[in-house]
Amino acid sequence: MLSHSMTRRFALQASLGLLAAPVLAQARLPQFRTARYQFIELDPVEIITPLSLQGLDGKPATARPVPGKVNLIYLWATWCPVCRITLPRFERQLADFRARGVEIVSISTDERDLAHVAEYLKRLGVRRLPVFYDRGGKVVAAPGTGQLLSNAEGLPVIYVTDRRGGVRGYMLGDADWASPAALALLDHVGTL
Repeated sequence: MLSHSMTRRFALQASLGLLAAPVLAQARLPQFRTARYQFIELDPVEIITPLSLQGLDGKPATARPVPGKVNLIYLWATWCPVCRITLPRFERQLADFRARGVEIVSISTDERDLAHVAEYLKRLGVRRLPVFYDRGGKVVAAPGTGQLLSNAEGLPVIYVTDRRGGVRGYMLGDADWASPAALALLDHVGTL
């Protein structure tokens, strides 16, 4: 039988929602952080809308998460020092990510023209990474479209989508997406 103080404590915890905490903790994504940034989980999860952009060849192209895969959607620019490191890293890790069921979609939001972006990628040795071009981030930042992606907080930014295209969250800055903590996050999103 519960004592009077135990009953009061139980009632107080129940009224504050503290009894539900273990259930909520299981529903949360694993934490992933760097020295400066952390992965921000979004709630509610919304499906990303396809973006009408350009490919590196200048032809119209649609950027969207690859169905049935976890996706890293990487917004970047040629002036970004971190991007100079991350793009070649993603190029080297592309096969490993794909083997895990993770795709990478990269979108240049450069103000410079497409030829500059293509030459920049060539100098970095980036040839296989899927790259889309959104001059000045105008499509990503278009008001009233309901678009979930944004470069308003800075670049680079990476969004993570689940297998249905639901945006689970994002992270600013440089991060090692092949680290154990990042892979735990991506693997967990892959089960949702």
